Amino acid sequence: MKLPMSIREYLPHREPMLMVDTIVRLDSQFIETTFQIKDSNIFLENEYLNEIGIIENAAQTSSGIVGCPHFESNKHKEGYKIQGYISTIKSVKIHSLPPKNSILQTKGELLGIHSIDDIYNCNMKSETFIDDELVAQCFFNLIIKA
Repeated sequence: MKLPMSIREYLPHREPMLMVDTIVRLDSQFIETTFQIKDSNIFLENEYLNEIGIIENAAQTSSGIVGCPHFESNKHKEGYKIQGYISTIKSVKIHSLPPKNSILQTKGELLGIHSIDDIYNCNMKSETFIDDELVAQCFFNLIIKA
């Protein structure tokens, strides 16, 4: 897998719900993405990305850790899709709301995983930055069906 790369191939989301542009780093425990907040973003309020948009960006980023390898090994299957859901938000700390036209750098870390067949319960940590300034930190669980 050559990086950087678009996340569009791995996520079923499309505009206006697609909240990640590019994967810049990916391994079995970690992912880093970028996302430019455009004027058309549905989570903009008074020209700032709201809390829901920040959490959705964190979840979409983090899902790539488990989702990308499964997609790579199954992409030859016609219509293969990965589904993911936020099952639990454990904590969210938002330090600032990012203004439109900002570029978010979001880092996701897989803290733990439990699977039953092709369903994964993933314990995740995410941190979102603009430049080197911490915007938000989230801890949550994702359910991913691969």
